[in-house]
Amino acid sequence: MKIYFKGVIYMDNEANSSISWQAALDHMQEQDLSRALEILLEMVGYEPDNIALINLLADCYYYLGEFDRAKACWDEVLRLNPANQEAKAKLGRYRTPSFQSWLKRYKQALYNIEQKNYELALRILRDLMEENDGFVSVYQFLGLCYMAQSEFEQARLVWDKGLSRDRGNETLADYLQMTTESQPAPELAPTGPEELVNNRKNRAFSGLRLASALLVTICLLLVIKMTGGPELGSRSNETPPVAQNEAVRTESTLSSERDETPVFSEGLLSSESSQGGAEYDSERESSYYLQGFKAYKEGNFKQAENNLKVVVAMESQSYLNREALYYLARSCYLQKDYGAAEQYYLQYLEQFPDTNYYDDSLFYLGVVYHSIGQKEKAIAAMKEMERVSPNCGYESSDLFKSIMNNS
Repeated sequence: MKIYFKGVIYMDNEANSSISWQAALDHMQEQDLSRALEILLEMVGYEPDNIALINLLADCYYYLGEFDRAKACWDEVLRLNPANQEAKAKLGRYRTPSFQSWLKRYKQALYNIEQKNYELALRILRDLMEENDGFVSVYQFLGLCYMAQSEFEQARLVWDKGLSRDRGNETLADYLQMTTESQPAPELAPTGPEELVNNRKNRAFSGLRLASALLVTICLLLVIKMTGGPELGSRSNETPPVAQNEAVRTESTLSSERDETPVFSEGLLSSESSQGGAEYDSERESSYYLQGFKAYKEGNFKQAENNLKVVVAMESQSYLNREALYYLARSCYLQKDYGAAEQYYLQYLEQFPDTNYYDDSLFYLGVVYHSIGQKEKAIAAMKEMERVSPNCGYESSDLFKSIMNNS
């Protein structure tokens, strides 16, 4: 069976004709890649030579972090139609030196997880996320590295963020559930303050560490499955050359950080000299971002706006700065403060091209213009979104159709 048809059962009839493009596109638009993948795999079982289906399947695999399967899909499309421009363009980007460098380091991170070198794997994964934060598997493995080092809250935050990229991801949901169920019940009748603290600590860490051990075991099995080929599996006692250099750098720079590492520290927040000058404070940035993002998730958009504005004002150009700017724009949009939302979406498009929320920002900028009656600008934003990110899923939305029908 072809690699990109993982899990496909070929059908002799079309009993499940209700499965549709629309359902898959809706799931992709709703950031539910796993469910979209299920539908596409079943559809391609009926139409194994459908080029458009295979291209969509490749997109799902790619953003889930199953890069070999994505490449196999594009290769298959070009076998069926050597002139297919979508597959040629995406395979071309996949083969660029910059992405191949990213992919090599990603495999090094998985290798280090397999070797239980979680600290180095964590640092590599954070660096990779700074460069490209759109791959679900990076969140999965980064959270497991935090878990392996008993940094439980950071693991939960990373997995929760991963679920915002793939809402139906059962693996991430299971990880979160296991860590939540491992939390201790509240003490009803403590015998004394000191004993209460000690008991609570012991119970919390024993439960969480049990969950940690189980999750890390699962992680190792998954990594071994993904990297079990000769490229990484034959060097069980040796760190790859680039990773060795990373290890030297890690040993010399981590001595002051071993007790506590913020969720997105250092690897994602570059040095002061390059981000915001002497006024830049990565801990302060991280603190305000986490408060703002928590408020956003809870629907307290005004509080989210107030906290995220502080992060954006730092102008660090870091991963957190980028995330804060997008969620600040969203918070203003959801409060129907369209003037501020327009300002922040435009700022995001200018400062962070070719990043994860670029197409989202174009779409919602178009919706903002539509809401304030600027039809030409709304249509222009939607057309630009189509150009830079075809098949992103927004094209199937009622808002998109409503705006474009006025063109």
